[in-house]
Amino acid sequence: MIRARKARNADTRRQAGRLAMNGPASGRARLSRLVLIFLIIFAGVFGAVIWAKLQMEWTSARAEAENRQARSAAFIAESVSGRLSEIRGALSFAAASLARPGDEESQLAIVEAVTGSSYVSGAALWLPDSTPLTAGSVPADLAAAADAALGGPQWVAGIAGDTAHVVLAAPVPLPDRRVGTLLAFASPSELISADRAARIAVLTDSVGRTLALFPEAPVSGAPLAAERFGLQSSDVRALGDSGGGAMTGARLGETEQVLGVARLRDAPLYVYAVGPAGLDAMAWNMTLIFHALLFFGPLFTAIAFYVVLLMQTGALKKAEARLRDSERRFRLAIEGARCGVWDWDLETDAVFITDSFARMLGLDDAASMSGAEFLQLLSNEDRSRLRTAIRAASRAEEVDLEVRAQNLAVWVQMRGRPLATDGAGPGRRLVGVAIDVTERKGAQKRVLAAETRLRAALESMTESFALWDSRRRLVLWNRKFRDFFNLPEGSLRAGMAYEAVEAAASGSIANVHASENDGESYQMELNDGRWLHYSERQTADGGLVSVGADITLLKQQQGELRDNQERLRQSYNELETSSQQIRELARSHHEEKLRAEEANRSKSEFLANMSHELRTPLNAIIGFSEMMQKQIFGPLGHDRYIEYAGDIHNSGGLLLSLINDILDMSKIEAGKMSLQTEPLDPAAVIDQCIRLIGARAQEKSLQVRAECGDLPEIDADPRALKQILLNLMSNAVKFTPEGGRVVVRGFEAADGIVLQVADTGIGIAEEDLPRLGRPFEQIESQHSKSYQGSGLGLALSKSLVELHGGELRIDSVLGKGTTISFTIPRHQNQPGGNGSGDTSAVNEAAE
Repeated sequence: MIRARKARNADTRRQAGRLAMNGPASGRARLSRLVLIFLIIFAGVFGAVIWAKLQMEWTSARAEAENRQARSAAFIAESVSGRLSEIRGALSFAAASLARPGDEESQLAIVEAVTGSSYVSGAALWLPDSTPLTAGSVPADLAAAADAALGGPQWVAGIAGDTAHVVLAAPVPLPDRRVGTLLAFASPSELISADRAARIAVLTDSVGRTLALFPEAPVSGAPLAAERFGLQSSDVRALGDSGGGAMTGARLGETEQVLGVARLRDAPLYVYAVGPAGLDAMAWNMTLIFHALLFFGPLFTAIAFYVVLLMQTGALKKAEARLRDSERRFRLAIEGARCGVWDWDLETDAVFITDSFARMLGLDDAASMSGAEFLQLLSNEDRSRLRTAIRAASRAEEVDLEVRAQNLAVWVQMRGRPLATDGAGPGRRLVGVAIDVTERKGAQKRVLAAETRLRAALESMTESFALWDSRRRLVLWNRKFRDFFNLPEGSLRAGMAYEAVEAAASGSIANVHASENDGESYQMELNDGRWLHYSERQTADGGLVSVGADITLLKQQQGELRDNQERLRQSYNELETSSQQIRELARSHHEEKLRAEEANRSKSEFLANMSHELRTPLNAIIGFSEMMQKQIFGPLGHDRYIEYAGDIHNSGGLLLSLINDILDMSKIEAGKMSLQTEPLDPAAVIDQCIRLIGARAQEKSLQVRAECGDLPEIDADPRALKQILLNLMSNAVKFTPEGGRVVVRGFEAADGIVLQVADTGIGIAEEDLPRLGRPFEQIESQHSKSYQGSGLGLALSKSLVELHGGELRIDSVLGKGTTISFTIPRHQNQPGGNGSGDTSAVNEAAE
């Protein structure tokens, strides 16, 4: 650097000599001094700005730490308030129940019900001049607890001590004109929790005494929580009473902390949130290094090149002007790169397009032209379509059409609407936008490639596979499907009717045997001696999946088994002693059991393989479509791309849901299905199901409504209850003609609730009712039924009801409608579980 500085000084001296020869040297020196003074002033001002910036960042970091702890305290306070509100609701419900006549045993049961909440450790009914009724863990001095709660705001008080409590009270007017007090004792450690911003959370009473710490720790030390952190309790409470906030100066050991405080909105309790006060040391060091480089880098660069900058000032001005002009053109080009505007005057048939739209169509700049000239810029097949859409749009309709540029691989989506004139409605002028959708077309090709990979996966299956749409038109099939039924190459086409394919395959089928336990499965004997196990399942969108497996070897084994049985019978007649007969029968029974277990394992492996083969491509489709929908690797270019990706994701999810239903039914039959119960409001679940089924009901002009009173809270699996209701309501909508109605009713029973789904549909014959409720059971045959379905929904619903300990009943009149009633116990561990249900409640609700 010293050599460079000497060289620069020598150059300066030589340049000064040349300037002296060409003009007055004093002017050049003055200019040099002015530049040097400017550099010094720049360094000082820039350094002051950097210093001020560092001070602002330090102050901002401290303020952010205070705001973070204040928000954390407010969040924890809202969480505690919500849990106290839940306990208040339980107290209000119990107080209303206690106001009705009842004996002491029923009152004790109501008090015990209050302890059902996870936040309530104990409850008590304090009666004047009587022994209190208690449940759970309660303090010894109930009178003091009742006085503290009734004397506090909102009938809530905190009781500090070795065993701290938050006590809530509710007066209870008893039927004998006495007034008791219902108390609920909540564990403070269950009420409080901390978020990631707070290192320590404290719950205190109205005077600041510690009730609970999070993380949990024994409550000891200073009597007031604020004093533990070196603060005055009165100052902290005053800050909480004024709306909450944060205070600096708190100490945790030798470390400075920030204490956030918030008061509960509906209780005389306070929440403290304690967290770190300063910046991360590494982050702060990086900030210092960055600002140091930001200061010294420009300074050294300016000193090194200031002479060159002075000499090139004029050229720089010209370059800056050209740069600004270039930036303006570049910005205009970016703004119009992917879309443009068009204006079509229908009266004069004149079209104006902006420069960006013109470039999409191969023109150089914006242009005005006639409608015929504009149509010449589009492909031949799109001209008549666009002209028809323009004419239709003149009648207050919208234009939304995809067209391709003439002789260019560019696709454009034209969207527009009539422009209103003077508020008199649509005029004779259309204005809209043109969006380049070439990339979206490429995305559609990629979807087609994904479909090709799915076809390749189906071809690799060892079973035959065929997929039909909701109109029973052929969509997909694999090579095994053709091979099993000896169908020539090219004989199957997408869109073929189910009956046509069935007629083509009938020549290869010698006989069809229906399965005894599965109405959707068949065993087919082919002309070439092979046997197929053929099953058909309905998809969520009303389509059909047909899967066939070669079971010839299994049939051969069954034939051998029959031969073996014949030989065993012959051997049985030849046996001389009864002991030999017993041993032979035992051996035969053992072999039969092994073969049955082997057949059952083969079925389980087949279902597992089928679900794996379907889930593997479905998971890929769902995953990639979700990545496209969330734009993980960047924007897709248009909102419709996200919409299309969402449609792909939803369709894959529906097919995956069907597979999951089959596996759920298998789990239930195997006794491996377990419920995840939790307290829930059945009326809310009914409302959700009605909203989900509403679109399908509107398509058939059906009235769907709920007739539910005040239903009690029950313990049930939310997903299972929603699946039961959706299956029953879907069947009601499916089998109800247009203009009918579907009603969902709810009744409170002695040990739970009774729910009904009633419709005015086609009804079910009385002789067919006993068959319903079995897996894959349907009234009509697979090839003659007019209403499509897998027969799995009702069986799955019945099994889920029985898992809850309830009972399902079907009442129907042919031609008038069907009513399906089922019970759900209030608590899953009460008597009557395991499918017994409340039969009288179901019968009474059905009548």
